Amino acid sequence: MKKSILLAFFTMLLSTKFISAQDSLVTAMAKRSQTSLTVSNGELKGLGWDKIIEKAKKSNNIVIGEEHFTNEIPFFVSKIAGQIKFDNFFCEIDPFTAHIFEQKIKTLSADALNKYTADYGNTFSFYAFKPEFDLLKQLVNGKTTIRGTDQILLVADRLICNELMQTTKNTRAREIYKTIRDQSKAHFSAFLKDQKNPFYLLTPDFDTQINELANLKLSTEENKIIAALKLSAEIYKSQNHHLRIQLMKNQLMADYGSWVKQKNLYKYGANHAAKGESLLEIYDIGNLVNNIEDSQFSSSLHIIVLGKSGWQASPFEGQPASQIDENEGSLKSLKPFLKLVNGTEWQCFDMAPIRRAIENGKVKVTDVKLSRIIKGFDFLVVIPEVTASQFPKL
Repeated sequence: MKKSILLAFFTMLLSTKFISAQDSLVTAMAKRSQTSLTVSNGELKGLGWDKIIEKAKKSNNIVIGEEHFTNEIPFFVSKIAGQIKFDNFFCEIDPFTAHIFEQKIKTLSADALNKYTADYGNTFSFYAFKPEFDLLKQLVNGKTTIRGTDQILLVADRLICNELMQTTKNTRAREIYKTIRDQSKAHFSAFLKDQKNPFYLLTPDFDTQINELANLKLSTEENKIIAALKLSAEIYKSQNHHLRIQLMKNQLMADYGSWVKQKNLYKYGANHAAKGESLLEIYDIGNLVNNIEDSQFSSSLHIIVLGKSGWQASPFEGQPASQIDENEGSLKSLKPFLKLVNGTEWQCFDMAPIRRAIENGKVKVTDVKLSRIIKGFDFLVVIPEVTASQFPKL
């Protein structure tokens, strides 16, 4: 018995030393590929920034994998969009909401847009936050098409049904859209007071309303949106991640002919953006984009950007922000890189040399998540301290 305990102890000790040695080797290589970015007078400068822009200008598809709910990351993306003209912006919202955003930004006056945001802002997902919505406005004003690929947000049934009320020619459908809009708002208000209360999209009454709509004589566009609402409810209820990714890829490819070979910017959670297998063990939208670009005899550029410390906002207004812990989640796996991040300058790590060392057997990475990040992204950008995004003051 004592021998087996001692053997287990020494095995664990040797394993720990081996992992530590491998981490040190990755850190040494990372240091050689490390450059910095400096924020100065509202602009990004430095060798790291120049390197990113140089590579981004050479690729038709730039994929940003982020940690949500901070001010600094949409700032980073806005600066890329300030240097490069993009034809399309793909993002983690549904295509109908994306179209609504684009049309409101294009057609409403500043005061009218502020009022609309005050009324419906909490249905905007990430774009409810000021820096995110400012990024959308920058892109739309720069003639970039906004393209959503995700399922409909839990509370965006209100946003979408409000629009459908204005366009439907079916009197009964208009009544149902109004019911969904009003009930969604009431349920969300109840949820904010007590998180045990369900979103309307998840209730039996929502199913009843949608099923009735599906049996009415409606336009092709209405039928398409109703089907999307039903599928979105199914994804949320079943928590079927694979089905969600299938939908995202399906909606990306639905308009393939209108964006292929154009200049495209993608902004998704880091879990979705890797070239190969995602951080959630599935071949996600980043992998699809990589394969599409590969079929064009070129390569997409994948950048993961995150904060080492600081705060992330809650997705719901009035809820407290959460503190970032570098010893949890993906950050824990990135320890070989994070130990090189000190001071206030942002740091950029070129993954290509480390990736080649892994492929050539010169270094072995035992942490699966770290391996996926190194193989899945061209650059890792680490911000020493991030701040929580703020909702606009209206």
